[in-house]
Amino acid sequence: MLMCVLWVVAMLTVITLGFGQRAALDRRAAAYSLDHAVAMAAARGAVERGIVEITNRGVKMQLLPENLRGGTHMGEAWASPKNIYKEGNLGSDESLKNDEATYIITDEERFININSAPEQLLEGIKSMSRSLARHIVTRRTKEERAGEGVIPFSNVEELRYMRGVDEDDWFGTEKKAGLKDLITVWGGGGINVNTASKSVLACIPGVGAGDIEIILAYRAGPDGEANTADDRGFVSLEDMTMKTGIQGATREALNTYCTCDSAFFKITGLATRRGGRVRAVCAAVVILGENGMQTVDWQEKALGS
Repeated sequence: MLMCVLWVVAMLTVITLGFGQRAALDRRAAAYSLDHAVAMAAARGAVERGIVEITNRGVKMQLLPENLRGGTHMGEAWASPKNIYKEGNLGSDESLKNDEATYIITDEERFININSAPEQLLEGIKSMSRSLARHIVTRRTKEERAGEGVIPFSNVEELRYMRGVDEDDWFGTEKKAGLKDLITVWGGGGINVNTASKSVLACIPGVGAGDIEIILAYRAGPDGEANTADDRGFVSLEDMTMKTGIQGATREALNTYCTCDSAFFKITGLATRRGGRVRAVCAAVVILGENGMQTVDWQEKALGS
């Protein structure tokens, strides 16, 4: 009888320990799921905060005299990443001390839009072969399958897996910028000369290297450093000529391919929990028009250790 009792006690102990371990695992999974939910909610909130930033910019532009409107550039408030946990609106919550809910706004018209860029402009991209440029133009003008209609590119990753695009073309090398840093699928077609990178400006046929340096130097502002508070831009291409003296072939090329204002913005929200071990990313593409803000794309992704 004693042996039977001991065996029963041992079995009950093992079962109890098993249930205890299972309960602990369930508790950890629930906490992990809750952290993911909170991080995603914070990422969405960061995107919404970024949308407010862009909306406010539109309102401010409407209030300015007509001759001062225009000119989307990197010296504006929207161009600086912001952590909403550090804005002071949430109080002093110690649990958020090592975490963030940051939004980053990117001007999508600083890139080359593969859905609308002329073939000559596409051929100016060193990482893109002529055959690939022709393939892109063919895809956006002709049906690939009868009855489906013309299907534009919906994201830049589609180009990554097209025939003729290798790792060096996509990621770039020391001698050429990668396609991922040059292209977009959003925008009105023009490249914003106020926000485009040196690599993007260098892709424009007819634009001289010296003129690009002049544009970048003016944009950098008095301190000579890009992406700082004193950055400035041009209200129009005529304004650019007055301030830089750029004329001739470069000016003609900029008239053909460029603009000074933008309406398409990508807002990316990144939020973390548990000191960065749990992360969530949310991104939206918005259009700022005369009638207000319109969201045209929304994506979410939860990440974790």
